[in-house]
Amino acid sequence: MRLPREIGYLDSSARRRELGTGGVVAYLRCTIGRWNIDLDSEEGREAFRLIDEEGVRVFRNQPGFVRYRLMLADPKTTLAVAEWESEELGKPGAWRYREWLKSSGIAEKLSLETYDGEVVAAS
Repeated sequence: MRLPREIGYLDSSARRRELGTGGVVAYLRCTIGRWNIDLDSEEGREAFRLIDEEGVRVFRNQPGFVRYRLMLADPKTTLAVAEWESEELGKPGAWRYREWLKSSGIAEKLSLETYDGEVVAAS
């Protein structure tokens, strides 16, 4: 969901915050993953290992990437947040990650629901 420009009460310099990683965050992608496998199984642990070792590398190799976090919400649901310097860099970077998910075989184990937009508050 995008906020109308008039709702964006912070100017662009206030929206961008320096993080410990050195990147400036202006754009977030939040994804709910609904898995068709038990994430507490060996297959689930292998998927997480691949994401941690290979998938994160795909993100790190993209221009404008700042940080990625993946949270286990329950045995069949994950929440992911990817932080980017801009939407212009984040959308193609996210597409490359989705391509990696397909090539790794992980994409067939889940469905994804993604929300994205500009950062309006940060700490």
